[in-house]
Amino acid sequence: MRTRRESLTLFVRAVLLAIVVLAAGLRIYDLKDVPAGLFCDEAGLGYNAYTLATAGVDENGRPWPLYVWSFGVSYKNPVFIYAAMLPVKLLGLDEFSVRLTAALFGIGTVIGIFFLGRALFHSWVGLWSALFLAVCPWHLHFSRIAFELISFPFLFVIGCTLLVRFTQGRRTLPAALFFFGLCIYAYAIAALFVPLFLIGFGLLYLPSLWRHWRQTLLGLAVVAATLAPAARFFSHQQGTGTRYFRQTTFLDPNQPWRPQAERFGRNYAAFFSPAFLIERGDPLVRHAVRDFGELHPFYIPFLLLGAGAALLRPDRASKLALWWLALYPIGPSLMNEIPSASRGIIGVPAFCLLTGLGFAAALRGLGWALRRPRLALAAQVLAVGGAAAVLGPEVARYVTAYFVDYPKYSAPTPGGFQYGYRDAIAYMESERANYDVLMLTATDANQPQIFPLFYNRVDPRVWNRRRDPGYRILKPEDFFAYSMGQRILYALHPSDVDLFSDYTVKREVIAPGGQVTLVVAEVRARKRYLNGWLGLGLFPNEDGKGIDQNFIDPVHVPHAHVRGAFGPVDWRPLSNVAYLDLNREYAASDPRTPGNPERVCAYALTTVTSPATRPALLELGGSYGDTLRAWLDGRSLTPWPLTMSHAPWVREVELRTGDNVLLVQSCEDIGYWYLSPRLTDLEGRDLIEVATAPRLPADGVGPRTHPADAALQLVEGFEAISAFPQREIAYPDYRGAAESWRVGMRQESELAWRTAAPPRQRSTVFVFTASTSDEVGEFALLVDGHRALAFQSGPGRDSRSWEGDGVRMVFVSKAGVAGNSGIVLVEVPASRLAAGRPVELRVRPQGGNEHAWFMIKSYRDTIAHERITPAMVVEAIHGGWRTRALAYPSQP
Repeated sequence: MRTRRESLTLFVRAVLLAIVVLAAGLRIYDLKDVPAGLFCDEAGLGYNAYTLATAGVDENGRPWPLYVWSFGVSYKNPVFIYAAMLPVKLLGLDEFSVRLTAALFGIGTVIGIFFLGRALFHSWVGLWSALFLAVCPWHLHFSRIAFELISFPFLFVIGCTLLVRFTQGRRTLPAALFFFGLCIYAYAIAALFVPLFLIGFGLLYLPSLWRHWRQTLLGLAVVAATLAPAARFFSHQQGTGTRYFRQTTFLDPNQPWRPQAERFGRNYAAFFSPAFLIERGDPLVRHAVRDFGELHPFYIPFLLLGAGAALLRPDRASKLALWWLALYPIGPSLMNEIPSASRGIIGVPAFCLLTGLGFAAALRGLGWALRRPRLALAAQVLAVGGAAAVLGPEVARYVTAYFVDYPKYSAPTPGGFQYGYRDAIAYMESERANYDVLMLTATDANQPQIFPLFYNRVDPRVWNRRRDPGYRILKPEDFFAYSMGQRILYALHPSDVDLFSDYTVKREVIAPGGQVTLVVAEVRARKRYLNGWLGLGLFPNEDGKGIDQNFIDPVHVPHAHVRGAFGPVDWRPLSNVAYLDLNREYAASDPRTPGNPERVCAYALTTVTSPATRPALLELGGSYGDTLRAWLDGRSLTPWPLTMSHAPWVREVELRTGDNVLLVQSCEDIGYWYLSPRLTDLEGRDLIEVATAPRLPADGVGPRTHPADAALQLVEGFEAISAFPQREIAYPDYRGAAESWRVGMRQESELAWRTAAPPRQRSTVFVFTASTSDEVGEFALLVDGHRALAFQSGPGRDSRSWEGDGVRMVFVSKAGVAGNSGIVLVEVPASRLAAGRPVELRVRPQGGNEHAWFMIKSYRDTIAHERITPAMVVEAIHGGWRTRALAYPSQP
């Protein structure tokens, strides 16, 4: 029997060693470069570990601080930083050394969960729990990122193991409470979770605590001594110590409690939802691999079985695992980001522990059912093999996605790992002697000042004496903040390059997915943007239709105040250099979202004075997804609103001698809100001879007229259907639904219809309502049987135009409803028309996606419904809005 027990012990140790090797391999392999890049929090923790290891001070020059004030935002917890000192000291400061600390905490938790499972249940439960934790996506992900949160599960599992040993008669309660106390120094959420867990333990084991009152008192003394430094520290912080919680929680004592309680309930449920656990995980790209849940699907049936087994077991200790699982979402559910894998990290060991219990229970149940030892053992071995056949591919699929695909899309952007600073800074340091100043962009950058300190391993004594990282960190559009009269090497966001008219690209930093993340350029001259603006706002845009409303008369611009969304509003000067930051300008105007007004509209007006009449290009850029309209001297330049994209919109305009009044209406949904208007010559060069002023016109401004307005006639473009391959009784569109006729790539026939008859023989624009597929396909438009032009279906939500054989066609998207729904303008020259004779229009499929289609609608009142005028049509057909090519277009 003893030999048998020794053999079993050796086998268990061998299996545990294999699991630990597996866990270590998954957590340490290619750790420096996966995740690709380095997030600012990782750099901040690593740099502080470096300063403490080399000089005994933190980044602020404070010797051996309990908490580290970082980024001027919040305090960093000490456990991770002090633990990282040894790897950083031995291996040098880089991504690997600081992330190795997280990996070691992760490996230690895998070992710890084995001992906890063995203490609570059995060695086999410990082994299965350790295996499931070793390959768990949730735990593996955060074991490879240098975030302080990963130390919390490690300390808690140790404390919980010692607590269980206390319930079994060991004198381990003081040690357990010591480790629980250390959890408070590991991660902020522990300050709520650990006391609640211990309250549950106290109620469950109150007689035992009373019976071992000496241990209980000693444990309370230990935890009090452990927490005393933290209590003393935060009692002197005057609110900074709790800033993180106040900034991230939705709780507001001044608001009704019932809606907040309901929100908490919804948040709590989200942490147990299939979407979070097995389908999509945390939505933040930095926190999870796309299209993978936080647990493998294999875990779920055994998790449920384990929870049932723990509930039915007669011992009290097993209930601690259930209490743990029930508590884990409480703290995160009070926060704004839901569901958050980072804030819920303490739940991972509980999930894996109960899954291990459930799997062990299933194997034991199988053995019990078969009764015969050898037969039972064979069945259990086969069951384990079957489990490996299911779990193995799930793990392999996740590991492949993590190491191959994840770096391609998680590396760039602040929401990812801020890829590129290592290469950019290394190159810029090699060129430092050739430039007067090195600069880093602050565009889409999260705490960029930490990266020169990290990668250059700046001596903390030098840093604290000079407070100069060796780089100026500015948004390049802050033109007043730096002078071009010096040699500048600038690490720019790709979108920043477009702000400069004279530059030389020295180095492009390419992320694993092919994205250009940083452009290191020598910059010599900047583009000239329009300044001197007046603003009027805010106006309502709750339903997204504010852009379709004229809150003021663009011809007779009011001078006195008008009614806005939150009371009377007046014109006010707007400050800008390269762009109008409307969020900043109206930060205090919207009581719902102070600091970031949302779902609102505003006007901006400037008077452009030109010394002579001349053509020019008007360029309008703005925040992505927001909508915009513009008028020049009262004439609409945008018959239908423009939707802002990454590239600015450009069109030709004519500037009159003297004053020209440019009025822009911008409506935003949420997020950034800005405008960046510019005037250039027809070759795109700055117009340095024009001046702008924040001045309202003394009288009405027009409106301007266009000779084509009077020469153009509008005619309804649908009167009767002639031929069709497919009919829809009531197909949805932006107006509701109507009888419709469709032709697609799968049909060989054509779609044909007659227009209303033009009253005179003159250039005519036929207007009708239509829809296309979001799939891209090519179609031919025929006018009275003669091919005129080719056009494409597709998902764009702006105007698109085509031309051929003297015919022009414009599709104006109105909404994405069961495809791309909008209106179509077809201009036909007078030579192809006869007064009083309808025109037959035909659409013939040419090729493309097999699911592409075009549809004509039965509306015969499109002109009246849309209030279309000749001026609108002239601007739509001849105005020529197009997007200007960027130096660095949107990256893959």
